[in-house]
Amino acid sequence: MHDGTGSSAPVQDSAPYRVLAVGYDLVMAHVAYDAWAEYIEDLLDRFRPGARTILELGCGTGSLALELQPRGPFRYLATDREPQMIRVARRKAEHLGRSVLFDVADFTSFRVAEPVDAVLLLYDGLNYLLEPAPIRSMLACVHAALAPGGVFVFDQSTPANSINNADFFEDEGEQDGFRYVRRSAYDPEARLHTTTFEITIDGRTFVERHVQRAYTRAEMQALIDETPFEVVAAFDGFSDDEAHDDTERIHWVLRRREAAPAS
Repeated sequence: MHDGTGSSAPVQDSAPYRVLAVGYDLVMAHVAYDAWAEYIEDLLDRFRPGARTILELGCGTGSLALELQPRGPFRYLATDREPQMIRVARRKAEHLGRSVLFDVADFTSFRVAEPVDAVLLLYDGLNYLLEPAPIRSMLACVHAALAPGGVFVFDQSTPANSINNADFFEDEGEQDGFRYVRRSAYDPEARLHTTTFEITIDGRTFVERHVQRAYTRAEMQALIDETPFEVVAAFDGFSDDEAHDDTERIHWVLRRREAAPAS
């Protein structure tokens, strides 16, 4: 395989985020993490007032964690399954002097030493789970990690988001020797959204293929209904309005029910 620049240099396949981690913040420069952190802080104030401990799943390079942690300030553990992402996040935390603990973990099979007040999984992390089984595993892990009354805040990208905004697009960027070309396409029948990154760094070219499934609200509601969670809210995007059929991004707030009083 060769790259698309006319070069004969071989192209190497890479697991998602393994190489992209180096330039992930460049790729995500359009995301207003400060506004996202403000929205999550508001949800926590409303639905888990007094929260002090947060576990973030699929944290990437830690941009949201580093914005949100000092707002509490919270005791904050942020995890990602890709070690390279965690390495970048730790460097950023050290540079900013933030008290966030970053660790490697798979959000479909994790345990915590002590229950937490809130668990977060944001920016399409859930959509990387392509079948119901790993979603069930993730929900079970989250439920076990929460203290009674704790909340799980997560988002999901819907078919409307892929159809309206990212059915097919291409962009590129370059900074400090890292160059990427991103191409995205959506299969509406399979409801699979595939994004391919062609990354050039240190004279070598890599390809990462990221596949996500676009779930409907009804599908997610059915999976939640199998769990002990209470659905507190399902919001349309970053608003206070209820999600609807044309919602592109849903923010769910689930609550672990308080323990029943002893008889």
